[in-house]
Amino acid sequence: MPLLLEKEENNNTVLVWEISEPLENLISLTSNIDCSHLKSDKRKKEFLACRILLNHFDKNLKISYSENGSPNLNNHQCVSVSHSGDLVCIIISDEEIGIDIEKISEKSLRLKEKFINSHHTKLNKEKSTLIWCIKEAVFKFHKIGNVDFIKDISVPEFILKENGEIDISFKNNTLKSYYFKVGNSYLAYVCK
Repeated sequence: MPLLLEKEENNNTVLVWEISEPLENLISLTSNIDCSHLKSDKRKKEFLACRILLNHFDKNLKISYSENGSPNLNNHQCVSVSHSGDLVCIIISDEEIGIDIEKISEKSLRLKEKFINSHHTKLNKEKSTLIWCIKEAVFKFHKIGNVDFIKDISVPEFILKENGEIDISFKNNTLKSYYFKVGNSYLAYVCK
């Protein structure tokens, strides 16, 4: 059972699953969960791994999705979900929350004009991946779309570490962003 991480911090629970098993094994771990509506095996694995993490946290929790695609729990706690490569993560909280996980890669450097603010000048793939990850977490926190990643979200200059906390600006409000490395990926979540 590849539960890679279970972490309680800042009144939140973060769970990470590393998908290493075949689809059939995940199906056997998630009785009565239908994933036939999904086309690709990769997407089915992500869907099932998310439900396994939820079940690990609380067997009575069920996830549904709002009309804009944001996840909701049946117990009125807040949840956010992300996946990248073979990693799937969820965060559960009593407060509004957003999470993202991103594999560190050159892709974020190639796309930096779409999301990096001009005050970030000394970028490498790790730092640009983390900024992308934080901004995706803000987008999920907001839940209703219509977010300009450059105009609406500002991540101040920071010194990159294995884990940390950054106050960020989102539409003239301050949010807390917490981050840490998981293998060759960054995981970031935001809350008020």
